[in-house]
Amino acid sequence: MEIQKDFNLFVRPLFTGIFGYNIKYSLSPLIHSKMSKLSNMNICYGSFDISPKTFGAAFNGFKSLKFKGANITQPYKIEVLNYIECLSGEAELIGAVNTVNLEGDGFYRGYNTDTTGFTKSVGYEFGIELKNKNAVILGAGGASRAVLYSLIKEGAQEILIINRNEGNAKRLFEEANSWKAVLKSNSEVFYSGFNLTGILDDKCFEKCDIIINTITPSEGSFGLIKSLPLKALSGKSFAMDISYNPPLTAFLELLSGKAVKSANGLSMLLLQAIESFYIWTGHRIDLSALKSVL
Repeated sequence: MEIQKDFNLFVRPLFTGIFGYNIKYSLSPLIHSKMSKLSNMNICYGSFDISPKTFGAAFNGFKSLKFKGANITQPYKIEVLNYIECLSGEAELIGAVNTVNLEGDGFYRGYNTDTTGFTKSVGYEFGIELKNKNAVILGAGGASRAVLYSLIKEGAQEILIINRNEGNAKRLFEEANSWKAVLKSNSEVFYSGFNLTGILDDKCFEKCDIIINTITPSEGSFGLIKSLPLKALSGKSFAMDISYNPPLTAFLELLSGKAVKSANGLSMLLLQAIESFYIWTGHRIDLSALKSVL
Protein backbone atom coordinates (compact mmCIF):
# COMPACT_ATOMS: atom_id res chain seq x y z
CA MET A 1 0.00 0.00 0.00
CA GLU A 2 2.83 2.43 0.83
CA ILE A 3 4.47 1.80 -2.55
CA GLN A 4 1.17 2.47 -4.29
CA LYS A 5 0.63 5.61 -2.22
CA ASP A 6 4.04 7.03 -3.17
CA PHE A 7 3.52 6.05 -6.80
CA ASN A 8 0.24 7.94 -6.91
CA LEU A 9 2.06 11.15 -6.02
CA PHE A 10 3.83 10.91 -9.35
CA VAL A 11 0.92 9.96 -11.62
CA ARG A 12 -2.02 11.87 -10.13
CA PRO A 13 -2.01 15.64 -9.61
CA LEU A 14 -1.62 16.83 -6.07
CA PHE A 15 -3.84 19.91 -5.74
CA THR A 16 -2.52 22.75 -3.60
CA GLY A 17 -2.57 26.54 -3.71
CA ILE A 18 -2.35 29.84 -1.89
CA PHE A 19 -5.16 31.85 -0.27
CA GLY A 20 -4.80 35.58 0.28
CA TYR A 21 -6.07 39.00 -0.74
CA ASN A 22 -4.41 41.19 -3.38
CA ILE A 23 -1.80 38.51 -4.09
CA LYS A 24 -1.24 38.94 -7.82
CA TYR A 25 2.39 39.69 -7.00
CA SER A 26 2.91 36.38 -5.18
CA LEU A 27 5.87 34.25 -6.24
CA SER A 28 4.47 31.17 -4.50
CA PRO A 29 2.92 29.60 -7.65
CA LEU A 30 6.27 29.90 -9.46
CA ILE A 31 8.23 28.58 -6.48
CA HIS A 32 6.00 25.54 -6.03
CA SER A 33 5.98 24.85 -9.76
CA LYS A 34 9.78 24.74 -9.70
CA MET A 35 9.81 22.48 -6.63
CA SER A 36 7.34 20.18 -8.38
CA LYS A 37 9.74 19.82 -11.30
CA LEU A 38 12.78 19.38 -9.07
CA SER A 39 11.06 16.50 -7.27
CA ASN A 40 9.53 15.01 -10.46
CA MET A 41 6.07 15.30 -8.93
CA ASN A 42 2.78 16.22 -10.56
CA ILE A 43 1.51 19.12 -8.45
CA CYS A 44 -1.10 21.72 -9.36
CA TYR A 45 -0.68 24.92 -7.36
CA GLY A 46 -3.37 27.56 -7.75
CA SER A 47 -3.65 31.16 -6.62
CA PHE A 48 -6.88 32.10 -4.84
CA ASP A 49 -7.25 35.86 -4.46
CA ILE A 50 -10.24 36.02 -2.12
CA SER A 51 -12.02 39.06 -0.70
CA PRO A 52 -12.49 39.08 3.10
CA LYS A 53 -16.27 38.72 2.74
CA THR A 54 -16.01 35.42 0.87
CA PHE A 55 -12.95 33.81 2.46
CA GLY A 56 -14.92 31.40 4.68
CA ALA A 57 -17.07 30.09 1.84
CA ALA A 58 -14.08 29.82 -0.50
CA PHE A 59 -11.97 27.92 2.01
CA ASN A 60 -14.81 25.53 2.86
CA GLY A 61 -15.17 24.89 -0.87
CA PHE A 62 -11.46 24.10 -1.03
CA LYS A 63 -11.92 21.59 1.81
CA SER A 64 -14.91 19.92 0.16
CA LEU A 65 -12.78 19.27 -2.94
CA LYS A 66 -10.19 17.53 -0.74
CA PHE A 67 -7.22 19.58 -1.90
CA LYS A 68 -4.01 18.22 -0.40
CA GLY A 69 -2.98 21.51 1.14
CA ALA A 70 -2.68 25.27 0.93
CA ASN A 71 -0.53 28.19 1.91
CA ILE A 72 -2.30 30.98 3.77
CA THR A 73 -1.07 34.55 3.49
CA GLN A 74 -2.30 37.95 4.60
CA PRO A 75 -4.85 38.76 5.81
CA TYR A 76 -6.07 35.24 6.67
CA LYS A 77 -3.34 33.68 8.84
CA ILE A 78 -5.45 34.11 11.97
CA GLU A 79 -8.95 33.86 10.46
CA VAL A 80 -8.21 30.46 8.92
CA LEU A 81 -8.11 28.99 12.44
CA ASN A 82 -11.92 29.07 12.35
CA TYR A 83 -12.05 26.65 9.40
CA ILE A 84 -9.57 23.88 10.20
CA GLU A 85 -10.01 20.96 12.55
CA CYS A 86 -6.64 20.78 14.30
CA LEU A 87 -3.29 22.52 14.68
CA SER A 88 0.31 21.53 15.15
CA GLY A 89 1.58 22.27 18.64
CA GLU A 90 3.60 25.25 17.44
CA ALA A 91 0.77 26.73 15.36
CA GLU A 92 -1.58 26.40 18.33
CA LEU A 93 0.81 28.36 20.52
CA ILE A 94 1.46 31.04 17.92
CA GLY A 95 -2.20 31.44 17.00
CA ALA A 96 -1.48 31.85 13.30
CA VAL A 97 -1.28 29.42 10.37
CA ASN A 98 0.38 29.75 6.98
CA THR A 99 0.21 26.10 5.85
CA VAL A 100 -2.71 23.68 5.82
CA ASN A 101 -2.41 19.96 5.12
CA LEU A 102 -4.97 17.19 4.59
CA GLU A 103 -3.83 14.56 7.10
CA GLY A 104 -4.26 10.80 6.88
CA ASP A 105 -7.24 10.92 9.25
CA GLY A 106 -9.15 13.08 6.76
CA PHE A 107 -8.84 16.29 8.79
CA TYR A 108 -7.08 19.50 7.85
CA ARG A 109 -4.24 20.45 10.17
CA GLY A 110 -2.73 23.91 10.36
CA TYR A 111 1.02 24.53 10.59
CA ASN A 112 3.23 27.59 10.83
CA THR A 113 6.29 27.33 8.61
CA ASP A 114 6.99 31.08 8.85
CA THR A 115 8.94 30.28 12.02
CA THR A 116 11.31 28.01 10.12
CA GLY A 117 11.49 30.45 7.22
CA PHE A 118 12.42 33.38 9.46
CA THR A 119 14.92 31.55 11.66
CA LYS A 120 16.73 29.86 8.78
CA SER A 121 16.83 32.95 6.59
CA VAL A 122 18.35 35.06 9.36
CA GLY A 123 20.68 32.32 10.59
CA TYR A 124 21.72 30.32 7.55
CA GLU A 125 21.35 32.94 4.84
CA PHE A 126 22.62 36.01 6.67
CA GLY A 127 24.73 34.45 9.43
CA ILE A 128 22.95 36.15 12.33
CA GLU A 129 22.54 34.32 15.62
CA LEU A 130 19.39 35.44 17.42
CA LYS A 131 20.48 34.34 20.88
CA ASN A 132 21.11 37.27 23.25
CA LYS A 133 20.16 39.80 20.57
CA ASN A 134 17.97 42.87 21.09
CA ALA A 135 15.14 43.01 18.54
CA VAL A 136 12.39 45.37 17.42
CA ILE A 137 9.28 44.05 15.64
CA LEU A 138 7.08 46.48 13.71
CA GLY A 139 3.48 45.23 13.63
CA ALA A 140 1.38 42.81 15.65
CA GLY A 141 -0.45 40.73 13.03
CA GLY A 142 -0.21 37.10 11.95
CA ALA A 143 3.31 37.34 10.52
CA SER A 144 4.68 39.18 13.54
CA ARG A 145 3.48 36.33 15.76
CA ALA A 146 5.75 33.86 13.98
CA VAL A 147 8.69 36.28 14.15
CA LEU A 148 8.16 36.96 17.86
CA TYR A 149 7.80 33.26 18.65
CA SER A 150 11.03 32.51 16.76
CA LEU A 151 12.95 35.22 18.61
CA ILE A 152 11.77 33.89 21.97
CA LYS A 153 12.51 30.29 20.99
CA GLU A 154 16.02 31.20 19.84
CA GLY A 155 16.79 33.10 23.05
CA ALA A 156 16.73 36.77 22.05
CA GLN A 157 17.52 39.02 25.00
CA GLU A 158 15.07 41.92 24.64
CA ILE A 159 12.20 42.18 22.15
CA LEU A 160 10.14 45.31 21.58
CA ILE A 161 6.79 45.10 19.74
CA ILE A 162 5.70 48.40 18.18
CA ASN A 163 2.20 48.70 16.74
CA ARG A 164 -0.23 51.53 15.97
CA ASN A 165 -2.97 49.81 17.96
CA GLU A 166 -1.24 49.54 21.31
CA GLY A 167 -4.00 47.24 22.56
CA ASN A 168 -3.13 44.64 19.93
CA ALA A 169 0.54 44.94 20.85
CA LYS A 170 -0.36 44.43 24.51
CA ARG A 171 -2.38 41.28 23.71
CA LEU A 172 0.54 39.87 21.74
CA PHE A 173 2.87 40.77 24.62
CA GLU A 174 0.62 38.86 27.03
CA GLU A 175 0.59 35.81 24.77
CA ALA A 176 4.37 36.01 24.47
CA ASN A 177 4.67 35.60 28.22
CA SER A 178 2.82 32.27 27.97
CA TRP A 179 5.16 31.21 25.14
CA LYS A 180 8.14 32.04 27.33
CA ALA A 181 6.86 29.66 29.99
CA VAL A 182 6.40 26.82 27.49
CA LEU A 183 9.76 27.43 25.81
CA LYS A 184 11.54 28.04 29.13
CA SER A 185 12.88 31.30 27.73
CA ASN A 186 14.38 34.25 29.59
CA SER A 187 13.64 36.71 26.79
CA GLU A 188 12.25 40.04 27.96
CA VAL A 189 9.34 41.31 25.85
CA PHE A 190 8.04 44.89 25.79
CA TYR A 191 5.40 46.68 23.74
CA SER A 192 4.62 50.22 22.68
CA GLY A 193 2.63 52.40 20.33
CA PHE A 194 4.51 54.43 17.73
CA ASN A 195 4.89 57.29 20.19
CA LEU A 196 7.29 55.20 22.30
CA THR A 197 5.62 56.22 25.51
CA GLY A 198 6.25 55.00 29.03
CA ILE A 199 9.59 53.48 29.96
CA LEU A 200 10.67 53.26 26.31
CA ASP A 201 12.66 55.89 24.44
CA ASP A 202 15.02 56.23 21.47
CA LYS A 203 17.64 54.14 23.27
CA CYS A 204 15.81 50.97 22.25
CA PHE A 205 16.91 51.69 18.66
CA GLU A 206 20.48 52.51 19.67
CA LYS A 207 20.93 49.04 21.15
CA CYS A 208 18.81 47.25 18.53
CA ASP A 209 20.62 44.35 16.84
CA ILE A 210 17.80 43.36 14.51
CA ILE A 211 14.64 45.15 13.40
CA ILE A 212 11.93 43.26 11.52
CA ASN A 213 9.12 45.00 9.66
CA THR A 214 5.85 43.08 9.20
CA ILE A 215 3.73 46.10 8.17
CA THR A 216 2.92 46.46 4.46
CA PRO A 217 2.87 49.88 2.72
CA SER A 218 -0.86 49.41 2.06
CA GLU A 219 -1.58 49.49 5.80
CA GLY A 220 -2.43 52.89 7.23
CA SER A 221 0.11 52.55 10.01
CA PHE A 222 3.05 52.23 7.60
CA GLY A 223 3.44 56.00 7.42
CA LEU A 224 4.06 56.06 11.16
CA ILE A 225 7.30 54.14 10.67
CA LYS A 226 8.86 57.36 9.40
CA SER A 227 8.33 58.86 12.85
CA LEU A 228 10.55 56.25 14.50
CA PRO A 229 14.18 57.09 15.36
CA LEU A 230 15.60 54.85 12.65
CA LYS A 231 18.66 57.10 12.46
CA ALA A 232 19.63 55.75 15.88
CA LEU A 233 20.25 52.27 14.43
CA SER A 234 23.94 51.44 14.48
CA GLY A 235 26.07 50.04 11.68
CA LYS A 236 25.92 46.69 13.45
CA SER A 237 22.14 46.52 13.16
CA PHE A 238 20.38 44.19 10.73
CA ALA A 239 17.07 45.24 9.17
CA MET A 240 14.65 42.79 7.58
CA ASP A 241 11.35 43.35 5.81
CA ILE A 242 9.26 40.20 5.47
CA SER A 243 7.85 41.63 2.21
CA TYR A 244 9.79 40.93 -0.98
CA ASN A 245 7.98 42.89 -3.68
CA PRO A 246 9.50 45.18 -4.82
CA PRO A 247 12.97 43.91 -3.86
CA LEU A 248 13.78 47.31 -2.35
CA THR A 249 10.69 47.58 -0.19
CA ALA A 250 9.35 50.87 1.12
CA PHE A 251 10.71 50.04 4.58
CA LEU A 252 14.18 49.19 3.31
CA GLU A 253 14.14 52.36 1.20
CA LEU A 254 13.73 54.35 4.42
CA LEU A 255 17.03 52.85 5.54
CA SER A 256 18.92 53.43 2.28
CA GLY A 257 21.99 55.54 2.87
CA LYS A 258 22.32 54.29 6.43
CA ALA A 259 25.11 51.92 7.43
CA VAL A 260 22.67 49.12 8.18
CA LYS A 261 22.78 45.61 6.74
CA SER A 262 19.38 44.71 5.32
CA ALA A 263 17.38 42.09 3.45
CA ASN A 264 13.88 41.62 2.12
CA GLY A 265 11.73 38.57 2.78
CA LEU A 266 12.54 36.50 -0.32
CA SER A 267 14.78 34.00 1.49
CA MET A 268 12.16 33.65 4.24
CA LEU A 269 9.54 32.98 1.56
CA LEU A 270 11.66 30.29 -0.12
CA LEU A 271 12.50 28.55 3.15
CA GLN A 272 8.93 28.49 4.45
CA ALA A 273 7.81 27.21 1.03
CA ILE A 274 10.33 24.37 1.23
CA GLU A 275 8.92 23.43 4.63
CA SER A 276 5.32 23.56 3.34
CA PHE A 277 6.26 21.37 0.38
CA TYR A 278 7.83 18.86 2.75
CA ILE A 279 4.66 18.72 4.88
CA TRP A 280 2.54 17.98 1.80
CA THR A 281 4.83 15.54 0.02
CA GLY A 282 7.55 14.24 2.34
CA HIS A 283 10.15 15.58 -0.11
CA ARG A 284 12.56 18.30 1.05
CA ILE A 285 13.95 20.52 -1.68
CA ASP A 286 17.48 21.91 -1.39
CA LEU A 287 17.52 25.71 -1.16
CA SER A 288 20.48 26.13 -3.52
CA ALA A 289 18.80 23.87 -6.09
CA LEU A 290 15.61 25.92 -5.85
CA LYS A 291 17.47 29.21 -6.23
CA SER A 292 19.26 27.89 -9.32
CA VAL A 293 15.99 27.46 -11.22
CA LEU A 294 14.27 30.71 -10.19
